[in-house]
Amino acid sequence: MGALRFIGFLLIAAVVVTGLDYYQQDKKSEGTLSFSGYLTIINDRFDLYQSELAAEDQERERQQRWRAGGKALLPASNDEWTRRAIVDADFTLDAREGVLQDNISEAARPLAKKVAVQKTEQLAAKMDRNSWVYQKGDHTIWLQVLFKNNANSNTLAGNIAVSVDAVQSSKSDYVPFGIIGGVAFFQFAQNNYNVLRVDDRAFWSMITASKTDLNGSPGFEIYKGVIGLGEEIRFKAYSDAPAEKVRAFLTGLDYDSYNTLLRRPVPGISNGSVVNPEDEAELAVNMAGVRSEFAKLRGEIARLRLNNVDGLALLANTMSAQYGLPNDTFELTGNQINSADDMVQIGYRKGLSDLLEGELQKAETDEGFFGSLFAGFQGNKDATGPKESVGLLAGFKSFFQASDSDQAPQVRVTKGGNGSIGECASKGAAKRCTLGGG
Repeated sequence: MGALRFIGFLLIAAVVVTGLDYYQQDKKSEGTLSFSGYLTIINDRFDLYQSELAAEDQERERQQRWRAGGKALLPASNDEWTRRAIVDADFTLDAREGVLQDNISEAARPLAKKVAVQKTEQLAAKMDRNSWVYQKGDHTIWLQVLFKNNANSNTLAGNIAVSVDAVQSSKSDYVPFGIIGGVAFFQFAQNNYNVLRVDDRAFWSMITASKTDLNGSPGFEIYKGVIGLGEEIRFKAYSDAPAEKVRAFLTGLDYDSYNTLLRRPVPGISNGSVVNPEDEAELAVNMAGVRSEFAKLRGEIARLRLNNVDGLALLANTMSAQYGLPNDTFELTGNQINSADDMVQIGYRKGLSDLLEGELQKAETDEGFFGSLFAGFQGNKDATGPKESVGLLAGFKSFFQASDSDQAPQVRVTKGGNGSIGECASKGAAKRCTLGGG
C-alpha cells in the first residue's frame, strides 16, 4: 500500500505541475493556447534540451582535442617529405663537439659539454611534444604547433601575462611571408642590423644533427603565424628550403581543424582560402595591425585592473586556492573594473571580418582572374568594407564609463594597419611591407 500511495502522490504532483505550467503558458499566449499548442511547447523544450546536451558533448570533445595538442594534426610522411622526431637523429652532436664551448677553459670544458648535452636533451624532449622534423633531400623543415590558453583576467598572474603579451606585440623583427589558409605568416627579417641569435643557430644544429658555424651564413629562415588572440594556436617553422617549397608545405596544413579547436573560431580561416598575390603582403600587415591593436587594448585593460585590485578580494581568492577552491572565486577588483574579455574577442573577430570583407569587395570589382580569388574568405555579411579609421580605445571607453548599461558599445576597428603597425612601399610591380613597433 505504501508504494501505491507514493505512486499516486507522484501522479497527482505531475498533474498539478503540468496544470500550472499550462496555465502560465496560456497566460503568455493571452488565453489562446490549445492542447496541441501546448504539446508543441513541450516538444520544443525537449528539442532545446537535446541541443544543449549535444552542445555540451561537443564542447567536452573540443576540450579533449585541445588538451591533446596540435601535433596529431601535423602532416604525416608522404612522397615528398619524410617525417621524424628531433631525437631520432644525433641531435646532441653540436653540444658534444661544437664550437660553443671552445671559449671555456680546458679544465671546465668536459663538464660544460656534459651540461650542454643535458640541456639539449631536455630541450629536444620538450620540442618533440608539439613538433616534427620534415626532410626532403638536402632540405629540412622543423614545424611546431603550440596551443596557448587564454590568461585568466580575474587573477594577478593572468593580468600580468596579458600586460607582457601586449608589450611583446608591439615589437617585431618579421616581415610578411604570405597568407596561407587564412593565416598571416611572417618571416624573420635577416639583415646587417637584425641577425639570428646564437641560440637559434644552436637550435638549428640540434634539429639537423650538425655543428654550429658562427662564421658563415645561418643558412635557414624562421617563419611564424598565429590563429586567435589570447587563446591562440601558434605556428613556428625553421627551414633551409626555398621559400616556395616552404609555402607549399604550409599550404598542406589542416587549418580548418585547427580553427575548430578554439572556443571562438576566427573568421577567414579555411584550407581553401586564396589571396591575390599583389595584395597579400599588405593584407598580412593589416591583419597584424588589427591583432596588435586589440592586444594593446587587452594590455591596457589588464593594467587598469592591476591598478584597482581589491585587497579583500585578493585575500579571499588566495585563501580559496589554499583550500582547493578556484583562485578566481571573487572579482579581483571588487567589481570596480569590468573585464572586457568577451568584447575584445568579438571585436577582434569583427575587425578581421571587416578587413577581409573589404578585400573581398575589392576583388569583386577587379577584372580578370584575380577578381574571384577571395572567394574563400566569407566575413561578416553586414560589413560594408573599410570605413573611416577610429582608435579602439574611444570605442571601449563607454564600457567602463557606463558598465551598468545592458547595451554593448559600438566597436570600431582601425582598418588597413593605419598608425604604427607597418608600412608598404611599391617599386614597379613589386610591393614590400614591413612591421614596425609603434
